Amino acid sequence: MSIKPIVTYLTTFLLTAFLQFQTEIVLCQSSFEFYQENNKTGLKASDGQVLIPAIYDQVGWSHGLSMPVNDVIGYKNDHWGLISTNNKVITSPRYYSLQAFHKNLIIASVKGKFSNELFYGAINFKGEVVIDFKYHSLKPLDDLILVSERKKGKSYYGLLNQQGNLLLPTTFVGISYFKDDLFVFTDINKRKGIIHKNGLIKIEATLDSIAPASWHYSLIMKGGKVGAIDSAGSVLFKPEYKSIHNLDQLERFKQFQIFDANHNALKSFDCDTLFELSSDLMAIVRNNFYEILNTEFEVVYRGQSLKKLAAFRKNLILKNGVYRIVKYNGESVNAHGFDTLLYDDNYLYGKSNGLWDIYNKFGSNISTLNFDSVLVGSNNLIPIKRNGYWGYIDHSGKMAIAAKFDQVGLFKGNIAEVNYLGSRRIISQFGEFIGESDYDKVTIEKANTALVVKRGRTDLINYRGKVLFQTYNKLSPHIFGYLESTAEGKVGLISHLGEIILYPEYDSISGPKNKRYAVVKQAKKTGLVNIKGFWILPLSEETQEICHVNEGFISIKKNGQYGFVDFGQRLLIANRYEKTKPFTSGLAAVALNDKWGFIDKKEQLIIQPTYTYVSSFRNGISLVGRDGKFGAIDALGKEKIKIEFDTLESTTHDFLLAKKESKQGLFNQFGDLLLQPSYSDIRPTMDDHFIVSRRGLYGLIDSSGRYSIPLKYFSIQEISRGRYICLETGAAELE
Repeated sequence: MSIKPIVTYLTTFLLTAFLQFQTEIVLCQSSFEFYQENNKTGLKASDGQVLIPAIYDQVGWSHGLSMPVNDVIGYKNDHWGLISTNNKVITSPRYYSLQAFHKNLIIASVKGKFSNELFYGAINFKGEVVIDFKYHSLKPLDDLILVSERKKGKSYYGLLNQQGNLLLPTTFVGISYFKDDLFVFTDINKRKGIIHKNGLIKIEATLDSIAPASWHYSLIMKGGKVGAIDSAGSVLFKPEYKSIHNLDQLERFKQFQIFDANHNALKSFDCDTLFELSSDLMAIVRNNFYEILNTEFEVVYRGQSLKKLAAFRKNLILKNGVYRIVKYNGESVNAHGFDTLLYDDNYLYGKSNGLWDIYNKFGSNISTLNFDSVLVGSNNLIPIKRNGYWGYIDHSGKMAIAAKFDQVGLFKGNIAEVNYLGSRRIISQFGEFIGESDYDKVTIEKANTALVVKRGRTDLINYRGKVLFQTYNKLSPHIFGYLESTAEGKVGLISHLGEIILYPEYDSISGPKNKRYAVVKQAKKTGLVNIKGFWILPLSEETQEICHVNEGFISIKKNGQYGFVDFGQRLLIANRYEKTKPFTSGLAAVALNDKWGFIDKKEQLIIQPTYTYVSSFRNGISLVGRDGKFGAIDALGKEKIKIEFDTLESTTHDFLLAKKESKQGLFNQFGDLLLQPSYSDIRPTMDDHFIVSRRGLYGLIDSSGRYSIPLKYFSIQEISRGRYICLETGAAELE
């Protein structure tokens, strides 16, 4: 929309008003003149005739025009009164100010009975009170009068006509002239309405903005939707459009519907976009105007563009100039907002005026004291800084450990690292010191245990301060406990409780095999131990590699070939294979001549090695590949899915997504066909459904391959389990 018509209109209006005002000044000044005698002031006519003798401290008005209006003028002796130009006193000098207003009213002020505050009202040129003296301010606004009252330290505005009749009560945060005979008023929620100067409300305070578009019409906006009104304030088009380029070209929004998985309509929206913030909140955007809804589709927040938008549990986090927190029911946590806002899994931390407040997941402030700083990430006691020292508060906001530390860390289990009087120490959740008085280094790797270093020695201590293990070697975390490493590069294994699983005399100790075992190497020897340090396979040079542990079979490599042994080291399947995979469902994949097949636990070749790729069996099928194509076979080697696809991948819930010549199809976890490969996109959802796309349209199928939402939408987006946003129109439409 061009701003040229608006600028031209405003320029013309202001120029006309200015010329009219100047003309009135010239006329007044040409008829009268002031004179002084004995430091007093009076008024003469232009021919020198004395109209008002020089007996007053001042003649004129307290501010604004100085000459008479309607043959009356103000006079001042300590206070102001009203006198005619023929020297007839109209009112006694009882006003603190007098200001001539147009041709009908005079704005005056009096002092309150119980305070020095001034209250404004208006009198006519006969001195009669037209507007009671009860307002904080009173100003002319075109042909009307803008008044205000103070309520709880804030100004609220109303509108009167020149007869003193109330057109708008003093409940609005702003009232301004708009155009022609129209005025705009704004309520405490920043909603705008339009009133005619005759007092007729044309539009209630429901709009977000009003702006002239031409001489003939103006644009109105509500919730990001655009409408139009004529020059008289009558609605031409309700605010329901994306844009109005002119009155003959209207652009509509895209149409979105929200359905459940059975295509039952839950809600519909017309907007630019709609997206999920969390499982509890969704955002609707229209012309950069946001509406945030909860799961009941109730509006939690509405407002203009945001620099940041996020969700914390059922609380909304947003930022324009400041950060704000809004609860899922729409209640604002802090009306003034925060300069900085942080959050972790359990708490929100807001900083304003240099101090921090802490809020729980329900948006309730648990801060009973003022905090200078906080540490984020606690799942137990919360580290806070107060009066220059650090301490901890509990989930109710009460001091759990007094603020007396130079530095603190987060609690892991029942212990935390602190710095007290320059010493690095460990405290319990009760604030008691545990262990020694000063450490060179503290590392809390596991809950309730810590690695502490002092004078080159490393101790493993528990939450009571008991030393579980001591060493001058290096300790580092391992899934079974800690690796102990010597300066010579040898490693051992210590449990979480400080028990020696393996002494540090080995070259390497692997991560877990099947959660309970580790492969150990020493020179050219390889062995297998369990989590307790018992040798399942003793160290042996014959064992070159240990690959898998599953279903009681251990896959090992000897003499360059792979086979299987049991937990008693007995050879079950000879080392004759190039590669192996672990046993699943009683079958193991083996490779011969670079091709894969399957054997059972008696080493019977169940499926011939003819495949270049196989997966372990799952749900009775194995994914296989041959000559660059993929399919699936059952436990007897029969093709369950024909080997003709470019890719075949497992999705969530073990469904199989197949691609062939850029098209996608779908099989269930047992290899049964659900969708032929004729779709451009197939995406799994959280509830065993799939969003599918073909020829630019989207639908939803269930786990049996039937459409639960028909293939007719321009897009489908899952917003939570069982709820979907469906776009009904591909782009904004013009009318």
